[in-house]
Amino acid sequence: MENEEYNWEILKIFESQKAFFGREKEYWLLNRLDWSTTWLLYFAKNLKVYNKFRELQKEEKINKYYVAEVFWNIQNWISINWYEISYPIMHHKFSDDRMIVIKTESDNKNWKWKVHFVKTTICDIDYDIKNNRSVILIKIHKGIRHQIRIHLASIWFPICWDNIYCKSKKDTFDKLQLFSVWMDINDCLL
Repeated sequence: MENEEYNWEILKIFESQKAFFGREKEYWLLNRLDWSTTWLLYFAKNLKVYNKFRELQKEEKINKYYVAEVFWNIQNWISINWYEISYPIMHHKFSDDRMIVIKTESDNKNWKWKVHFVKTTICDIDYDIKNNRSVILIKIHKGIRHQIRIHLASIWFPICWDNIYCKSKKDTFDKLQLFSVWMDINDCLL
C-alpha cells in the first residue's frame, strides 16, 4: 500500500512537470533511470541544449557511469573478457518490461522492434568474500532500456535483487543495487 501511495505522489510531480515543460520533445527529457535504480531524470533547459545533447549521444560522446553490486566474483570474467559486454539487445517479443540479448540467430524469434548495438564497460572495484558479491563501476555511452541489467545477467553476473533478470527465492525485496554516479561529455561543450 505504501508503494502505491508513493507512486501516486510521483505521478502528481510528473503531471506538474508536463505543465511546465510542454509536450514537445518529451518535455526536453534527456535521460531517465528506472524507478528501481535512482529515479534520476535529466532535462535540458532549452531546445538548443536538448538537440545538441541528442547529437552527442548519437555520436557516443556522452558517458554515463554507475555503480552496481552483482552476485559472485566477477574478477575472473573481467580478466578473460577485457571489461566489455557488447551483445546487441532488443525488446522481448512477449514481455514489454524485458529486454533480451542477441547471441545467436535462433534468438531472433524472441525479439521485436530494432536491434540496439550497445557496449557496457565494467571495472571491478571490490569483492566481498563473505557474501560472495562484487561491486563494479559501469560505463555506458547510449543507455538503452535495461542495458546494464540485461548485459550483466547475460554473462551470469546479475545485479543483486534485480526482480526482472535475476529471480531468487531468498532475494524477494525490490532493492536493485544499481546507482547512477555521474555523467560526462567527451571533448564537447553544450
